Amino acid sequence: MGYLHLPDTYLGSAREFPKYFYTQRNKKGIIVDGRFNGGGLDPDIFLQRLDKKVLSFWTRRHSFDQTTPAVITRAHTVCITNKQAGSGGDMLPMEFQMKKMGPVIGTRTWGGLVGVSMFYNLIDGGGLSAPDYRIYDTNGKWIVENTGVTPDIIVDLDPVEMSKGYDAQLETAINELKKKIEQDPRPMPKHEAFPVDK
Repeated sequence: MGYLHLPDTYLGSAREFPKYFYTQRNKKGIIVDGRFNGGGLDPDIFLQRLDKKVLSFWTRRHSFDQTTPAVITRAHTVCITNKQAGSGGDMLPMEFQMKKMGPVIGTRTWGGLVGVSMFYNLIDGGGLSAPDYRIYDTNGKWIVENTGVTPDIIVDLDPVEMSKGYDAQLETAINELKKKIEQDPRPMPKHEAFPVDK
């Protein structure tokens, strides 16, 4: 199984994501851990990579098969989130659910998707900003702000268990992936025999 931690949806994770994604993309399952995600931008750049679909396969004699698009994962995915995930950390599990990429596990997110795009410097060295944009759905309804994103599978963390090294959210994610892999192992399809001139 693979594990991708996204501590934010900004430049740090954008720089690190390719390194971890490319080395784990051939796993049968990938856990996307968005707990404590401080946000930054829309997480679509991460989810686009995780959610690309296979259009076709390529094979060569005496070599391994490849996919089109070339760099994708066929892994089952789950997302873990918690109440400390906000802004882009709210959007990560929300978009994960919207794309039906797999279950979201954990606790309801923070619920902070009102954004600030301008910051004014003051003469005393301080600054001033005010919220100036907000998210709404395709039906025109305000979403997520003050409500957060509710996981598909609600699992809270017990501090005593955590102090002993047991992470109930991570264990639930692993078990969910094991079930999904058993139900649908997603093997590479076998191609028909190479044509031979007669």
